[in-house]
Amino acid sequence: MSENVHFTRESSVKCDGRTYAKEVLLPVCGLLGITLGLVILFVAAVLPGKALPPVIPPHMDDGEMVDPNPLRLAFMCTGLVVSIILAVLSIRKGERGATYPAFWIGYAGGTLLWQSMGECAWHFSIKGDDFLMCFPHLEGASAVFLVLLVSLLLLYAYRHNSFGWGLWTFLLAFMCNWIGHFVMIGTYPLVSSVMDEHFWYILSGLILGIGTVVLALFLGRRHATDTKGRLCCAMLLYMGIGIIVTGVGGF
Repeated sequence: MSENVHFTRESSVKCDGRTYAKEVLLPVCGLLGITLGLVILFVAAVLPGKALPPVIPPHMDDGEMVDPNPLRLAFMCTGLVVSIILAVLSIRKGERGATYPAFWIGYAGGTLLWQSMGECAWHFSIKGDDFLMCFPHLEGASAVFLVLLVSLLLLYAYRHNSFGWGLWTFLLAFMCNWIGHFVMIGTYPLVSSVMDEHFWYILSGLILGIGTVVLALFLGRRHATDTKGRLCCAMLLYMGIGIIVTGVGGF
Protein backbone atom coordinates (compact mmCIF):
# COMPACT_ATOMS: atom_id res chain seq x y z
CA MET A 1 0.00 0.00 0.00
CA SER A 2 1.38 3.39 -0.98
CA GLU A 3 2.29 5.79 1.81
CA ASN A 4 -0.09 8.32 0.27
CA VAL A 5 -3.13 6.08 0.72
CA HIS A 6 -4.84 7.24 3.90
CA PHE A 7 -7.38 4.41 4.25
CA THR A 8 -7.12 0.65 4.51
CA ARG A 9 -9.70 -1.94 3.52
CA GLU A 10 -9.16 -3.93 6.68
CA SER A 11 -11.20 -2.81 9.69
CA SER A 12 -8.18 -3.05 11.96
CA VAL A 13 -7.05 0.53 12.54
CA LYS A 14 -6.63 1.43 16.20
CA CYS A 15 -7.60 5.03 16.93
CA ASP A 16 -7.85 6.20 20.55
CA GLY A 17 -10.71 8.42 21.65
CA ARG A 18 -8.59 11.56 22.02
CA THR A 19 -7.16 11.31 18.51
CA TYR A 20 -10.59 10.50 17.13
CA ALA A 21 -12.12 13.57 18.75
CA LYS A 22 -9.25 15.84 17.67
CA GLU A 23 -9.02 14.71 14.06
CA VAL A 24 -12.60 13.69 13.18
CA LEU A 25 -15.13 15.34 15.50
CA LEU A 26 -13.63 18.72 16.42
CA PRO A 27 -12.61 19.73 12.86
CA VAL A 28 -16.30 19.64 11.91
CA CYS A 29 -16.81 22.70 14.12
CA GLY A 30 -14.15 24.55 12.14
CA LEU A 31 -15.70 23.49 8.84
CA LEU A 32 -19.12 24.69 9.96
CA GLY A 33 -17.58 27.98 11.09
CA ILE A 34 -15.89 28.57 7.73
CA THR A 35 -19.11 27.65 5.92
CA LEU A 36 -21.15 30.05 8.05
CA GLY A 37 -18.70 32.86 7.36
CA LEU A 38 -18.76 32.26 3.61
CA VAL A 39 -22.58 32.01 3.58
CA ILE A 40 -22.87 35.33 5.44
CA LEU A 41 -20.41 36.91 3.01
CA PHE A 42 -22.35 35.48 0.06
CA VAL A 43 -25.72 36.76 1.27
CA ALA A 44 -24.31 40.18 2.19
CA ALA A 45 -22.74 40.50 -1.26
CA VAL A 46 -25.66 39.22 -3.34
CA LEU A 47 -28.85 40.23 -1.54
CA PRO A 48 -28.58 44.02 -2.16
CA GLY A 49 -28.24 43.31 -5.88
CA LYS A 50 -31.86 42.16 -6.11
CA ALA A 51 -32.89 45.82 -6.15
CA LEU A 52 -30.59 46.58 -9.11
CA PRO A 53 -31.38 46.07 -12.82
CA PRO A 54 -30.55 42.46 -13.83
CA VAL A 55 -27.59 41.74 -16.07
CA ILE A 56 -29.79 39.66 -18.40
CA PRO A 57 -33.58 39.13 -18.48
CA PRO A 58 -34.68 36.70 -15.71
CA HIS A 59 -36.08 33.39 -16.95
CA MET A 60 -36.81 29.85 -15.80
CA ASP A 61 -33.84 27.50 -15.84
CA ASP A 62 -34.14 23.85 -14.76
CA GLY A 63 -37.40 24.64 -13.00
CA GLU A 64 -36.10 27.68 -11.09
CA MET A 65 -36.17 31.42 -11.76
CA VAL A 66 -32.67 32.79 -12.18
CA ASP A 67 -31.45 35.89 -10.33
CA PRO A 68 -28.87 37.51 -12.63
CA ASN A 69 -28.25 40.59 -10.52
CA PRO A 70 -24.96 42.49 -11.02
CA LEU A 71 -23.68 41.89 -7.48
CA ARG A 72 -24.10 38.14 -7.96
CA LEU A 73 -22.01 38.43 -11.11
CA ALA A 74 -19.35 40.39 -9.21
CA PHE A 75 -19.31 37.80 -6.42
CA MET A 76 -19.05 34.95 -8.93
CA CYS A 77 -16.05 36.44 -10.73
CA THR A 78 -14.28 37.55 -7.55
CA GLY A 79 -14.99 34.28 -5.77
CA LEU A 80 -13.64 32.26 -8.69
CA VAL A 81 -10.34 34.16 -8.66
CA VAL A 82 -9.98 34.02 -4.86
CA SER A 83 -10.77 30.29 -4.81
CA ILE A 84 -7.92 29.60 -7.24
CA ILE A 85 -5.56 31.68 -5.10
CA LEU A 86 -6.61 29.69 -2.03
CA ALA A 87 -6.08 26.45 -3.96
CA VAL A 88 -2.50 27.49 -4.77
CA LEU A 89 -1.87 28.44 -1.13
CA SER A 90 -3.30 25.11 0.02
CA ILE A 91 -1.09 23.21 -2.41
CA ARG A 92 2.01 25.03 -1.17
CA LYS A 93 1.10 24.44 2.48
CA GLY A 94 0.57 20.76 1.73
CA GLU A 95 3.93 20.47 -0.02
CA ARG A 96 5.58 21.92 3.09
CA GLY A 97 3.92 19.35 5.33
CA ALA A 98 1.50 21.81 6.97
CA THR A 99 -1.40 19.37 7.17
CA TYR A 100 -3.95 21.47 9.05
CA PRO A 101 -3.33 24.85 7.33
CA ALA A 102 -3.61 23.15 3.94
CA PHE A 103 -6.85 21.50 5.09
CA TRP A 104 -8.52 24.73 6.26
CA ILE A 105 -7.36 26.82 3.31
CA GLY A 106 -8.27 24.09 0.82
CA TYR A 107 -11.72 23.73 2.32
CA ALA A 108 -12.35 27.49 2.18
CA GLY A 109 -11.17 27.61 -1.44
CA GLY A 110 -13.24 24.61 -2.52
CA THR A 111 -16.38 25.97 -0.86
CA LEU A 112 -15.86 29.38 -2.44
CA LEU A 113 -15.45 27.67 -5.82
CA TRP A 114 -18.78 25.92 -5.24
CA GLN A 115 -20.47 29.21 -4.45
CA SER A 116 -19.10 30.71 -7.67
CA MET A 117 -19.82 27.80 -10.00
CA GLY A 118 -22.66 25.95 -8.30
CA GLU A 119 -24.71 28.78 -6.83
CA CYS A 120 -23.95 31.66 -9.18
CA ALA A 121 -22.91 30.68 -12.72
CA TRP A 122 -26.19 29.08 -13.83
CA HIS A 123 -28.04 32.33 -13.07
CA PHE A 124 -26.38 33.89 -16.11
CA SER A 125 -27.51 31.43 -18.78
CA ILE A 126 -28.92 33.21 -21.81
CA LYS A 127 -31.90 31.64 -23.54
CA GLY A 128 -33.71 32.71 -26.68
CA ASP A 129 -35.17 31.43 -29.95
CA ASP A 130 -31.98 31.97 -31.90
CA PHE A 131 -29.25 31.81 -29.29
CA LEU A 132 -28.45 29.61 -26.31
CA MET A 133 -25.67 29.90 -23.74
CA CYS A 134 -26.56 27.61 -20.86
CA PHE A 135 -24.18 27.21 -17.93
CA PRO A 136 -24.88 23.90 -16.17
CA HIS A 137 -27.12 23.97 -13.10
CA LEU A 138 -24.74 21.79 -11.11
CA GLU A 139 -27.14 20.94 -8.28
CA GLY A 140 -29.99 20.09 -10.66
CA ALA A 141 -30.91 16.87 -12.47
CA SER A 142 -29.34 18.11 -15.71
CA ALA A 143 -25.88 17.65 -14.16
CA VAL A 144 -26.25 13.95 -13.37
CA PHE A 145 -23.71 12.74 -15.93
CA LEU A 146 -21.29 15.51 -14.99
CA VAL A 147 -21.50 14.46 -11.32
CA LEU A 148 -20.78 10.84 -12.24
CA LEU A 149 -17.91 11.74 -14.55
CA VAL A 150 -16.16 14.06 -12.09
CA SER A 151 -16.67 11.60 -9.21
CA LEU A 152 -15.11 8.77 -11.22
CA LEU A 153 -12.18 10.95 -12.27
CA LEU A 154 -11.49 11.95 -8.67
CA LEU A 155 -11.74 8.34 -7.52
CA TYR A 156 -9.26 7.35 -10.19
CA ALA A 157 -6.94 10.20 -9.19
CA TYR A 158 -7.08 9.15 -5.54
CA ARG A 159 -6.37 5.51 -6.34
CA HIS A 160 -3.31 6.55 -8.35
CA ASN A 161 -2.10 9.23 -5.90
CA SER A 162 -2.38 11.92 -8.57
CA PHE A 163 -2.98 14.82 -6.18
CA GLY A 164 -1.08 16.21 -3.23
CA TRP A 165 -2.79 16.93 0.09
CA GLY A 166 -3.50 20.61 -0.57
CA LEU A 167 -5.15 20.09 -3.93
CA TRP A 168 -7.05 17.06 -2.64
CA THR A 169 -8.66 19.00 0.21
CA PHE A 170 -9.64 21.77 -2.22
CA LEU A 171 -11.30 19.34 -4.63
CA LEU A 172 -12.88 17.27 -1.87
CA ALA A 173 -14.46 20.41 -0.38
CA PHE A 174 -15.95 21.30 -3.77
CA MET A 175 -17.32 17.77 -4.22
CA CYS A 176 -18.79 17.63 -0.69
CA ASN A 177 -20.73 20.82 -1.38
CA TRP A 178 -21.77 19.63 -4.84
CA ILE A 179 -22.94 16.16 -3.84
CA GLY A 180 -24.52 17.51 -0.67
CA HIS A 181 -26.84 19.60 -2.84
CA PHE A 182 -27.26 17.15 -5.71
CA VAL A 183 -28.42 14.13 -3.68
CA MET A 184 -31.69 15.96 -2.93
CA ILE A 185 -32.26 18.55 -5.66
CA GLY A 186 -30.81 16.54 -8.53
CA THR A 187 -32.59 13.32 -7.62
CA TYR A 188 -36.07 14.76 -7.08
CA PRO A 189 -37.20 14.34 -10.75
CA LEU A 190 -36.89 10.57 -10.25
CA VAL A 191 -39.69 10.60 -7.66
CA SER A 192 -41.57 13.77 -8.66
CA SER A 193 -44.58 11.82 -9.97
CA VAL A 194 -45.20 10.05 -6.65
CA MET A 195 -43.83 12.38 -3.98
CA ASP A 196 -44.05 16.03 -2.94
CA GLU A 197 -40.81 17.96 -3.34
CA HIS A 198 -40.65 19.12 0.28
CA PHE A 199 -41.30 15.60 1.58
CA TRP A 200 -38.57 14.18 -0.67
CA TYR A 201 -36.05 16.68 0.65
CA ILE A 202 -36.86 15.69 4.23
CA LEU A 203 -36.84 11.95 3.49
CA SER A 204 -33.67 11.96 1.41
CA GLY A 205 -32.03 14.39 3.79
CA LEU A 206 -32.61 12.09 6.73
CA ILE A 207 -31.73 8.82 4.99
CA LEU A 208 -28.73 10.01 2.99
CA GLY A 209 -27.56 12.42 5.66
CA ILE A 210 -27.65 9.91 8.51
CA GLY A 211 -26.07 7.28 6.26
CA THR A 212 -23.22 9.66 5.39
CA VAL A 213 -22.70 10.58 9.06
CA VAL A 214 -22.53 6.92 10.10
CA LEU A 215 -20.12 6.13 7.25
CA ALA A 216 -17.84 9.04 8.17
CA LEU A 217 -17.76 8.07 11.84
CA PHE A 218 -17.06 4.42 11.01
CA LEU A 219 -14.32 5.15 8.46
CA GLY A 220 -12.63 7.59 10.81
CA ARG A 221 -12.63 5.04 13.62
CA ARG A 222 -11.79 1.82 11.82
CA HIS A 223 -10.28 2.50 8.39
CA ALA A 224 -8.43 5.86 8.40
CA THR A 225 -4.72 5.22 8.80
CA ASP A 226 -3.47 8.71 9.62
CA THR A 227 -4.39 12.34 10.36
CA LYS A 228 -5.09 13.15 6.72
CA GLY A 229 -7.49 10.23 6.39
CA ARG A 230 -9.34 11.25 9.54
CA LEU A 231 -9.57 14.87 8.36
CA CYS A 232 -11.17 13.60 5.15
CA CYS A 233 -13.67 11.76 7.33
CA ALA A 234 -14.34 15.03 9.17
CA MET A 235 -15.21 16.65 5.85
CA LEU A 236 -17.46 13.70 4.99
CA LEU A 237 -19.11 14.03 8.41
CA TYR A 238 -19.67 17.72 7.73
CA MET A 239 -21.32 16.81 4.41
CA GLY A 240 -23.67 14.38 6.14
CA ILE A 241 -24.67 16.98 8.73
CA GLY A 242 -25.21 19.50 5.94
CA ILE A 243 -27.50 17.11 4.06
CA ILE A 244 -29.61 16.56 7.18
CA VAL A 245 -29.86 20.29 7.96
CA THR A 246 -30.57 21.25 4.36
CA GLY A 247 -33.19 18.55 3.82
CA VAL A 248 -35.05 18.84 7.10
CA GLY A 249 -34.67 22.62 7.40
CA GLY A 250 -35.72 23.24 3.81
CA PHE A 251 -32.69 25.35 2.96
